[in-house]
Amino acid sequence: MSTPIRIVIADDHDLVRQGIRAFLETHADLTIVGEAGDAASAVELCKAERPDVALVDLVMPGGGIEATRAIRATSPETQVVLLTSFEDVQQIVSAVQAGALSCLLKDVDADELAEALRKAAQGEAVLHQRIAARLMDALRRGVEPGSGMLESLSQRERETLALVAEGLSNQLIAERLGIGEKTVKTHVSNLLGKLNVSDRTQAAVYAWRSGMKQRPQG
Repeated sequence: MSTPIRIVIADDHDLVRQGIRAFLETHADLTIVGEAGDAASAVELCKAERPDVALVDLVMPGGGIEATRAIRATSPETQVVLLTSFEDVQQIVSAVQAGALSCLLKDVDADELAEALRKAAQGEAVLHQRIAARLMDALRRGVEPGSGMLESLSQRERETLALVAEGLSNQLIAERLGIGEKTVKTHVSNLLGKLNVSDRTQAAVYAWRSGMKQRPQG
């Protein structure tokens, strides 16, 4: 009997991780060696366990792309399969450049997910059909990947980004939007991941360059 494929699941939603684990554990050739809820934990887990495959959520605290880059640096034998709810071309290109082998949408069929993990363990890439179609469309139209990253943000995340670009703290953003500070932290973490930036300063610069917010003077 061949050795089972060792997998780490990284997603900030407990129910998602539990659901994926429950399904994958029905396959004798797949075994879960650990779970993580953010990028830093995922990197440390992969460094310790050296799994064959890391299944990583693209949008989670710390950023899926940053997690991918760090995992590949600290555990180069680990192949990264990214799961995303978004079909943003730049995100996918950035993920591949960071070292991701495959990229799947979260509505992927469960059996297709299992097969993608098996292929990843063999070094074979899988790209979701809709993602591939978006990439091909962008290439045909000559559109530079990255022009639609802001479109991946929710309305509340866009409002948060605009206030981050004004230099407001989480507490002031919470007061301005009438929401809890913990919720603001979640929005900031999510938008950092979606924009593929590592901190608030880079997010602010992105907002300024995109034209959605004027840079403060002085």
